[in-house]
Amino acid sequence: MAGDLVLLTGATGMIGFKTLIELVKAGYTVRAAVRNQAGFERISSLKPLAPYLSQVDSVIVPDITVPGAYDEAVKGVKYVVHVASPLASTTADTEEAFQTETIQPAIQGTVGILESANKASGIEKIVITASVLSIASFQALATGTKINEKTRATSTEGPFASSIFAYAASKALAYQATEKLIAEKKPAFSVVNIMPVFVIGRDDTVTDPANIAKGTNGLLMGPLLGQPRDQPLLGIAVHVDDVAKMHVLALAPHVKGNEDYLACAHPNEPIDWAESFEIVKRRFPEAYADGVFKFESVPRPVSVPVHVDSTKAEKELGFKFKSFEELTVSVVEHYLELIGRK
Repeated sequence: MAGDLVLLTGATGMIGFKTLIELVKAGYTVRAAVRNQAGFERISSLKPLAPYLSQVDSVIVPDITVPGAYDEAVKGVKYVVHVASPLASTTADTEEAFQTETIQPAIQGTVGILESANKASGIEKIVITASVLSIASFQALATGTKINEKTRATSTEGPFASSIFAYAASKALAYQATEKLIAEKKPAFSVVNIMPVFVIGRDDTVTDPANIAKGTNGLLMGPLLGQPRDQPLLGIAVHVDDVAKMHVLALAPHVKGNEDYLACAHPNEPIDWAESFEIVKRRFPEAYADGVFKFESVPRPVSVPVHVDSTKAEKELGFKFKSFEELTVSVVEHYLELIGRK
């Protein structure tokens, strides 16, 4: 409800910042847990947050893997939205780096915030940014079998071929640790897991066009800007606006706790990444004619059909996912703004 205090982690990232904006627009007061004050000052300077600064403050949590890291941060809050998690990148492609930089921090960060919340009083619900990878491995997704919230087809054993597979394992293991903690400790609060596929859309934390392909937006913008994609890509995506909105909608009292919600555009229908080429030609003809985009020089991306049933989210949270065209336009418009073309 409006005015209630929410602890938000991960606010300096793409999904977290968009979720922050959705929370304050809905009237919540937000305590943003950040590693350092510089991170909070950076997002505080971003234009979308300007009208809502009075609703936001910060708490410093320098290391989420330390036991009790969130003990102070959770005091007095009614809800927790836990977005923070290590990304699919490490300093070295070694099993040790995968464990220490990706897998263990993901598990410890999630378990830690749940344990801190369990020691506090008055917390009613925790919403966690999980992933489709929490319940289905890349291999399972690529089979074309329909994926829904009841799917359990993960791969968590190393060795891992690359950091992206270690990331997938981290999301699965963090989710399993959440389930275990709830079953064993039976906390007073409920937990909702939001499980997005590849998240695409305007990233307001990006203010330099050189960074437009940062993170998962690179899956879309890479080929559009002339960077060839060597491997086929799973045909699934979701608009960042929808993912952020789901976190906020899940806080509503009428939404049951201890539920999972997949987040995927075009439920049950695979997307074709190559359609982005035609979308750009149709929606941005002048920029295309002027050579802003370089996709004519690279092969068309190959998409692997994936069927993710995200209809539960639309039905129970009461909204419709934005289309692949809408998420494509969202990022491309942002890029054109940043280069002074819009």
